[in-house]
Amino acid sequence: MKKRLKNIAKISGLITIRQGYFLLRNWYKLYSEPEETLDNLWETKDKSQIFLLTVTAFLPILIYFGVRIIWDLIVYGNLVLVTGKVFDAAIVVQGLLLIYLGYWIINLFYKKNGST
Repeated sequence: MKKRLKNIAKISGLITIRQGYFLLRNWYKLYSEPEETLDNLWETKDKSQIFLLTVTAFLPILIYFGVRIIWDLIVYGNLVLVTGKVFDAAIVVQGLLLIYLGYWIINLFYKKNGST
């Protein structure tokens, strides 16, 4: 039983390292050559990387909500519904990320369908 758990942990670690490497590479390539990166993901249909990139596109708002919930529970003892400038900044960053990715995805979609 211990040997199986050790093997599962080892395989899980290797998969995590592999996926982490590809995620970091795709982040960099989305910055330097976004159309080629999205085209590559479209062609290979690497669902795990598509999922990870989608989740990381929503990280600013997810991090804000996570930190905000923890902060409110520790400091105030309950959730406070008032937001401030940090929330506005998270929304702006989130919007810019989605606009950037949306532009390149729409560009790739039109290119694939022969509209441009």
